[in-house]
Amino acid sequence: MANGQDIAAEGMIPGARAFAKELAPSFIDHTCIVNGFAPPDGSPLGEGVGAGFAWCELHCGSAVTATLLAGSNPLGDFHAIDTRAALLEQARGLAKDAGVRNIAFHELSVEQALSASFPMFDYIVLNGIYSWVPLSERGMILAFVRKFLKPGGAVLVTYNARPGWNRLDPFRRIFREATRGANMDDKSRFKAAREVYAKLLEAKAPALMATGVTPASLADLEHIPLEALAADYANDFADPLYVTEVFSDFAAIDCMFAGPIDMAESAPVLMRREPFKSAMEPMPTAAGKELAKDMLRDTRYRCDVFVRGGRRMAADNRAMVMSGLAFVLEQPAALTRYEARLPYGEMRFDNEHAHALVDALETAPRTLGDLIADAAARGMDADAVVGNVHALLVSAQIRPVYRPTPEATQSARKLREAIRGRAGTPDAIGYLPTAYGTAFVVPMPDQVFLGLARNLAADEMARTASQTLPPMGDVILRRARAFPQHLSRYDALGLSS
Repeated sequence: MANGQDIAAEGMIPGARAFAKELAPSFIDHTCIVNGFAPPDGSPLGEGVGAGFAWCELHCGSAVTATLLAGSNPLGDFHAIDTRAALLEQARGLAKDAGVRNIAFHELSVEQALSASFPMFDYIVLNGIYSWVPLSERGMILAFVRKFLKPGGAVLVTYNARPGWNRLDPFRRIFREATRGANMDDKSRFKAAREVYAKLLEAKAPALMATGVTPASLADLEHIPLEALAADYANDFADPLYVTEVFSDFAAIDCMFAGPIDMAESAPVLMRREPFKSAMEPMPTAAGKELAKDMLRDTRYRCDVFVRGGRRMAADNRAMVMSGLAFVLEQPAALTRYEARLPYGEMRFDNEHAHALVDALETAPRTLGDLIADAAARGMDADAVVGNVHALLVSAQIRPVYRPTPEATQSARKLREAIRGRAGTPDAIGYLPTAYGTAFVVPMPDQVFLGLARNLAADEMARTASQTLPPMGDVILRRARAFPQHLSRYDALGLSS
């Protein structure tokens, strides 16, 4: 049987634009809190409660993430910056149709943005930009963060990382040089570079043999998406970075490392177990610990959060931890896995307490305080709740979200209607926003099914959806048959209203 993610991903039409859940303020807040840092003041969890926050994304592309977050967080002030006018115009159209008024789209380069007038931001996100641009532009990105990030604000940065990319460096360079100046598309360039590389492997060129790349691993490169081929191989400026380099860059603008967005990769989790404990503990700095971890993990990609000024959370701020953030299931309860393969080995938590937590989260997102209170009524120890919530977090089966507000409920509903009206069109988006400050995967067929009567048979649902959606083989019928399993979750998230 396919896992929850596979099932959720079915029905995504080619070109359906993506949403990056890690860029949500609630996700960034959670990374700050679990690592002992205060979230930004403008956060609903911060010291400036109720004041609203300002959020910005550089190189936002189609601005799907920015627009969906704006619709889910109507008290936030969102800014999306990019040079590509056509993509921004598409985003403006969606925001206008949905009445999302708390987002501004700026057709600017990073250099131009440095001279523009912006508010001071609580959050700045740098997704898919930092290790893909020239060094001079990287300097301007840092200057932008220095100028516009508030004290106590958080910046999220993703980047291709070393040492994981080291073994691919020879192929990346051959890719660029073997076809430089040729009038070829990226796929043809890849084929030509692969032939050169294969000959070097056949000759056992020492520089290639030392990287450990085999003909079999080279064959795996055939499956690289074209957009990744263009960004990571054809792009002359793409340059994977060691974590220590990124730490130094952000330290220069008074930004301290809070933690990786993925809890399974966090030092406190990994350092409890070998071989991470022995390799990381002797390192005197956070950068050194992360470098040792990356060496053990052969890390190729990182998504990290830094905090301006590194303000620590008060040790007695129990209310923020207990009632600030809520947690929501990433999949229907029936698809929850009670074991997971993590960097340090297998984790198993198939116990009655974990099942009780999942049953509670199936009905609605709940705060840690709610879950502990529910457990106490059943005679369960609070430590058992915390342990199982931790297990669900590190196995990426629950997500931190904000508690809903009436304003967010209304704003998200209007945006959902606008997105569902685009299902099956070139402007389709495979995600729907909620009142919980974020959006969730809802495949195209399910977006259509949500507008149908609930008593329809699966065959009739599939026939109706087929009139709206492009040809998708038997995916629509499979989704129709599985829809009742997903509907309870959509109801719990408020996505069916």
